[in-house]
Amino acid sequence: MLTALKKIFEHKCPICNEPLLSVNETLCCTKACPEGHYKEESYCSLGVRIVYDGLK
Repeated sequence: MLTALKKIFEHKCPICNEPLLSVNETLCCTKACPEGHYKEESYCSLGVRIVYDGLK
């Protein structure tokens, strides 16, 4: 039950469906596909989200 609930909130790459790797820094949070297909940067203090789709 708990694993099914966890999978709902897990962020995945829209291309290869692999879990995204997350890095939290002082100014931004970065989520990226390990294969390099997708990258997302969130700047919470500015209210900005940048999505790089189709990097390869």
